[in-house]
Amino acid sequence: MVALSALLSLAYGGGLTGRAFIVRLLVDDVATPYEKAESLDDWIEIARKKTQIDPDLLAEKRHVSKERARHNLLRGAIAAAILVLVMAAIRVVRDYCSEWVITRMLVDTQRDLTRKLLRLPLGAHQRGARGDAIARITNDTQVANRLQSMIFDDVLEDAAVVVSAAVALFYLSWQLTLALIVIGPPVGIVLSVFGTRIRKASRRRQLQVSEVMQRFVQILSGIKIIKAFGAEDAEDRAFVDEIMRYFRRALRVVRNRVYSRGLVDLMSQSAMYAVILLGFWAAIGNLWGLTLGKTVAFMFIAGSLYRPMKSLTQIPNTVNDTVPSAERVFEVIDADAEAVDAPDALPIARLEQGIRFRNVVFNYGREEVLRGLDLEIPAGKTVALVGPTGSGKTTVADLVLRLHDPESGAIEFDGVDARKLTRRSLRALCAVVTQEPFLFDTSILENIRYGRPEASKGEVEAAALAANAHEFIEKLPQGYETRVGELGSQLSGGQRQRITVARAILRDPQILILDEPTSALDAISEQAVQEAIANLMQHRTVLVIAHRLSTVQKADVIAVLEDGVISMTGTHEELASAGGLYERLVRLQLNPAS
Repeated sequence: MVALSALLSLAYGGGLTGRAFIVRLLVDDVATPYEKAESLDDWIEIARKKTQIDPDLLAEKRHVSKERARHNLLRGAIAAAILVLVMAAIRVVRDYCSEWVITRMLVDTQRDLTRKLLRLPLGAHQRGARGDAIARITNDTQVANRLQSMIFDDVLEDAAVVVSAAVALFYLSWQLTLALIVIGPPVGIVLSVFGTRIRKASRRRQLQVSEVMQRFVQILSGIKIIKAFGAEDAEDRAFVDEIMRYFRRALRVVRNRVYSRGLVDLMSQSAMYAVILLGFWAAIGNLWGLTLGKTVAFMFIAGSLYRPMKSLTQIPNTVNDTVPSAERVFEVIDADAEAVDAPDALPIARLEQGIRFRNVVFNYGREEVLRGLDLEIPAGKTVALVGPTGSGKTTVADLVLRLHDPESGAIEFDGVDARKLTRRSLRALCAVVTQEPFLFDTSILENIRYGRPEASKGEVEAAALAANAHEFIEKLPQGYETRVGELGSQLSGGQRQRITVARAILRDPQILILDEPTSALDAISEQAVQEAIANLMQHRTVLVIAHRLSTVQKADVIAVLEDGVISMTGTHEELASAGGLYERLVRLQLNPAS
């Protein structure tokens, strides 16, 4: 499609120049006396001598001239009709192919960008802002696509017009053509100077688009808090500040583009009128072999060059305007994806012995989170992690899922380093229930099925029943086909969490990670979710992360995480009387006032 679009654009552009030769035919061979119209001087001389010519001979010559003129007029009409029909057909097919290419390029770019975002390491998402990612996939891809639109909409056609016109102009009069070329160097200097300014201003503008988008995302995400604190006016002012900053930066781009375009127009139009005057002066003086028809054809072609030349001279400005956006897109596309599995990585089908952390060190940038952590999670047992906020509990869970790899040390599954196992097979053993239940904006049925898309309706209902969710789902207007809204906004927190538990139950994992699954729930919802989780934990290897000690008391082993290492392990009864952090946590939760 790219090749076809390019060929048709070149053909259409070349056909536009062909019109000038029909004009030359009509002027030289139809509008002026056929036998004498070799130059404007000859034409004037015929008019001066008309009274001295024999009337009969003059009548015969006029008759022959008229017949030849009619013949040439017919030739011109047939040529024009053929040219119009062919050009119209080419234009229809060319426009369709061009739009197909432009739209497909935009879609492919957005697809590739999203595909890479899905494959970036978790840390890249945690460091980046959602507003920036949204700006790149929407605004930046659209801006970058402008250059592609220009190429397939105009540039190829304009290039064909310029090339064919240049050949035709040299053919008609190389002297006038050289006079036109003189304008080239000054235009190049103007474009170079303003192009640098446009590129710098465009980069700052696109960075500000991300800031505007991030502010907008924060408003949507925090609308409840904004309203609760009556901060609508403050957020309005903050958003206006950001978007007006974008407006000012966008105007810098516009200002430089307008100045560049104005100067180029001034120089090109001045040159055009100068060459037109020079051409008619040469035709009147019978110089350079110019006839009236040649001169008119030359001016016709030169006039038709104005729009394509104007368009082509704006390419540097468009490039400098769009390249910063393209660079932002390719920063993501070219970024390092999540590390691929080792060539000799093996799949793991079952967890027989358990998971062991051996002297694991991990950091986020400069911040060291785990400092030589040792932890064992036996197969079929429940291990709970407790510790202060920021101690690295969630990081441990992420390492089990291989969302990160340790800086040093090893995480072993049945004695095999996780880095020697395929990620897909390892994650196929796992299911996660987090503090903030995440649901997709689709039906309850599809949300529960997310872990096993091939599951039957009966299996989904069985999982919902085990998660204490079936009863409330049946009472909804569309039952399992009820859409949950964005992030599950149509359901309560307890209902959302029970659906995530049903999703985990349906996946039937061997390894279950519970990351504070009830910390955000009220007592009644917590009880329902706890019962669902109890059903889910049976006969599985479970890692529980919790602040509330009520959720970890029944764990086989409780590990206390402090300063990136395990300081104590044992059962609830053992740790509650052993002193240290766990005993303090028990005392605080039993008697908060103390």
